Amino acid sequence: MIYLILSIILSTLIFVVFKLFKRFGINTFQAITFNYMLAAGFGFLFFSEGLSFAGIFDKPWFFMAIIEGILFIAVFVLFGISSQRAGVAVTAVASKMSVIIPVIAGILLYSDSVAANKISGIILALLAFYLSTVKNKGSVRVKKHFIFPMLLFLGNGLVDAFMKVAEHYFVFEDKGNFISTLFFVAMLISISITSYKVSFLKEKILLKNALGGMLLGLINFLTSYCVILALAFMESSKFYPLRNAGIVSLSAVVGLVLFREKLSRTNLIGIIISVLAIVLISLS
Repeated sequence: MIYLILSIILSTLIFVVFKLFKRFGINTFQAITFNYMLAAGFGFLFFSEGLSFAGIFDKPWFFMAIIEGILFIAVFVLFGISSQRAGVAVTAVASKMSVIIPVIAGILLYSDSVAANKISGIILALLAFYLSTVKNKGSVRVKKHFIFPMLLFLGNGLVDAFMKVAEHYFVFEDKGNFISTLFFVAMLISISITSYKVSFLKEKILLKNALGGMLLGLINFLTSYCVILALAFMESSKFYPLRNAGIVSLSAVVGLVLFREKLSRTNLIGIIISVLAIVLISLS
């Protein structure tokens, strides 16, 4: 249970750290670059199973790792933007409600079961996403910011859906190497973009950006590590519903208490429904 609690707290901390980046003037993309440098290093150190660099190119999952690496960094950037502009609670809902995309993909591609609670969960998830992000007078969200949680919803859902494709057709027992490689791909892309900005746009690399990124990378890595440890003691069918519901709930509280994010009654109802939807979908 302790690993479940830690994974919920650490996942929520990622949203909080992104929110604090804006407050302390930390360059989000530079921080993400340092985050992936740390995450990729830890990945190859702890999760890679004796794979040489040259051997990566011969793996059947190599191109899937490239696709996932690109999606990983795109989604992580969206995490940052959405947390800063749309709010911590809304970002948490958008990221966790995206579970309906791999669920629908599973039904269409792998003939997954179509149970009543699964369909009910999908319908509730769509309703919850709308209610938690709908524009209300006095709400933290404004119309121009709705695009960020929406893109995050789609992007995070595609990450999970493609991860299932990779696991089903390409990865098999080579999960550690696959995860480490996609982190490495994300790192290379972010370094390339940062290098361009530094060289041609005269952007400066500041110490606070590096420190913020390393803090983010450490939390990111510890989150993954706690998830792995928790799954050794808990069934995934119990772990994921509790974790996702916990993240949405804790993020709503943190957003309200720490950042005074104004949530209307409609938004709060949406967040409560999102927790129910997560449980229904995950237990189906």
